[in-house]
Amino acid sequence: MGKNNTSNAKTKMTPAVFLDRDGTIIFDKNYLSLPGQVKLYSFSAASVKKLREAGFKIIVVTNQSGISRKMFTEKDLEKVHKKFLSLIKENGVKIDGLYYCPHIDDDKCGCRKPKTGMALQAAKEHNIDLKKSYTVGDSIRDYMLGNNFGGKGVLVLTGHGKRQFLKVKNEKIKPLAVCKTLKQAARLIINDAKKN
Repeated sequence: MGKNNTSNAKTKMTPAVFLDRDGTIIFDKNYLSLPGQVKLYSFSAASVKKLREAGFKIIVVTNQSGISRKMFTEKDLEKVHKKFLSLIKENGVKIDGLYYCPHIDDDKCGCRKPKTGMALQAAKEHNIDLKKSYTVGDSIRDYMLGNNFGGKGVLVLTGHGKRQFLKVKNEKIKPLAVCKTLKQAARLIINDAKKN
């Protein structure tokens, strides 16, 4: 994870949308490790753009346990993220921050979603108001992250979302909404934020 940025304490805090990477913004390739495997969903860039225009910072938070499992290295992930960010930029969109957790559950780290380590670091570095923020992803872990930091979480049905949706009924905490794609999730978040 990156270095802390110094920020002026008087700066107004901003809400953010914390987006999962695989199965939410790009196609899930199951332990994606090569830049050539990175492919944006057709709706991703426009959806991120809408959220930015609505005043949200965009933070990507991704569990990358393939590193701990020795399936790929941090250097491999760096190349993947370079490709990912260049595709986003080519589509005229800016991501404010990109954070990853290299651990597995057994490592008992504080950053593997749904734990809040990545979100807390991003909040500190980007002056984010977590209580007015949202998470979007294709896993229960993703929407639970939003709940755990005091915001709201949305589940999307792309990636592993359909399988995860079947498990939601067994969870005590439900997502704010279940959306077909990031496109619908962006619309829903913008409307929900207007109510609050």
